[in-house]
Amino acid sequence: KALKEYLVGAGGYLLNDDNNGKTVMLSGAWGSGKTHFWQNEIEREQKKVKGKTRKVNKYSAKEYKEGLFSKLKKRKKACVYVSLYGKDNIEDIKSEVFTKVYSQIPTKGNKDKNIDTAVTWLGYGSKIVSAVSVFGVKIDTTQATDKAKDYIDNEKLNKAQEAIRDGGVICFDDFERKSKKIDLNDLFGVLTQLSLDFNCKVVIILNSDVFEGEEANVFKTVKEKTVNKFFYFEPTIEELFNSIYESNEKYKKLDAYRAEILKAIEETEELNARIYIQVLDNCLEWLKQYNYNQYELRAMVLITTNFLKNHFVFSYKTLHMDGNPKLYTVLEKYYKDEGLFEISNYFIKIVPQHVKSMTDEEFEAYSNGERTIAPAGTSCGCEEFLHQMHSSISKKEEDSNGKYKSDSYYEKLDKTFHENKDIFYALNFYAYVLQVENRIDKDRFDEINQFVKTGILPKAESLS
Repeated sequence: KALKEYLVGAGGYLLNDDNNGKTVMLSGAWGSGKTHFWQNEIEREQKKVKGKTRKVNKYSAKEYKEGLFSKLKKRKKACVYVSLYGKDNIEDIKSEVFTKVYSQIPTKGNKDKNIDTAVTWLGYGSKIVSAVSVFGVKIDTTQATDKAKDYIDNEKLNKAQEAIRDGGVICFDDFERKSKKIDLNDLFGVLTQLSLDFNCKVVIILNSDVFEGEEANVFKTVKEKTVNKFFYFEPTIEELFNSIYESNEKYKKLDAYRAEILKAIEETEELNARIYIQVLDNCLEWLKQYNYNQYELRAMVLITTNFLKNHFVFSYKTLHMDGNPKLYTVLEKYYKDEGLFEISNYFIKIVPQHVKSMTDEEFEAYSNGERTIAPAGTSCGCEEFLHQMHSSISKKEEDSNGKYKSDSYYEKLDKTFHENKDIFYALNFYAYVLQVENRIDKDRFDEINQFVKTGILPKAESLS
């Protein structure tokens, strides 16, 4: 809320003409919801959508809060969003900026419509070769209709340039996902020059931690030279969840369960917008066909989160084999497929020795709302678990014949452990600490897993 107010509140940074010509950076952890924040809280374009008989506003008058897009539009200035994902040359980036600004200018008459069609037809990724230079971009009208050549003299072209000049805002997202064909130094230079030449504001959204090697050094250098203002996006789990939840009307159907879903997400300690969206979508779909059950809803949240992050689901059978926790089947299968049967058995044997399970009393306290996250200090417990596991595989012990395993055997154990730490952590955290299957019968637990894994909802039982 503080960041939103600072950026687009009364006299906010992005609305203040004193900040024209500046480059702004909005960074934050991977998946923390930076793009969602920009599009739904800052830009928040009010679009027209088709109703049954007429076009209506995307947001009702009651809930609509004017965003940057509308505020700039009143000033006849543009607000443009460009993703750099997959972009492999500077020309395409410039082209997309121009065509998006151009598309925001009102169309008058058939002449403009023909030109709009030509621009759309050329597309953002076309190889641009000749004719008109705008924003340093040459638009190739020879590939379109003859009428498209009117583009050169079009009044709308000049309006497009004025819409970005002296106060327009251009946001570049997915900065770290650009093609490696684009030199990072060149890209920063182009964006900085854009802000200076047009006296507009350029916003860069990125996760700066992803750059490695030489690119990391270049990033550090050019960032210090070209970025005028830094913002760090760091919402709490509740803030990010509320932002996601309130951005789509369909989630209102979950209002009765909203607090419970948030509570389960807080257990996972994950801060990831994409995971939250999938969790909410899964809960919404499940509750359309199945009676509400608080333990099933909690399991849905935990299983979805783990699957999206670690790419496996839990099996009720393996969690309860012989009445004791067992290592999940996917690990056993993985190691057998890799020809590591003996090593697989070793991990299956030692994992239960180091787990830290939630007690019945702790789970009861959680279920009754007396404990928000159960048990306290779960992350610390999992780190301790990994440490204990690694200590176990580092100890060379004699077998029944008084002989030690070979050094290569322990080297394989160590390598396997380090390559799969995330999976071991997840097993301990979800299966043994949080007890994801607690209070759920086998058939229903496996149905939830199957739904999360395949995306296909099991056939609904008859409901009274």
